[in-house]
Amino acid sequence: MGYKQKKVYSRDPIHKLYMNTEEAKARAKAQIHVIETVYGIRITNSEEVIAAIIEKTRDENKILTLCTALNSWVSMNAGLTGEIAIPLDLVNGLMVRIK
Repeated sequence: MGYKQKKVYSRDPIHKLYMNTEEAKARAKAQIHVIETVYGIRITNSEEVIAAIIEKTRDENKILTLCTALNSWVSMNAGLTGEIAIPLDLVNGLMVRIK
């Protein structure tokens, strides 16, 4: 018989949503890795993309939203194969639009 683990929620919105720099970097890196794995590509400037993301936010939801948008960009550019570079202008432009 399985036991359900009780979820604990913080009343402090900063504690709940914001991560420290290392946590944010790990989260963004994991999301980028998923994109690479799903599409069979290697993002050559992934470290720069991750740095651009965490420079602008450490909000978990915004990181996920941005990486979802990057995933959509890769999928819409279906001809991308092998090694690709994500334009940093794209990353910065998306961040401006994410509220």
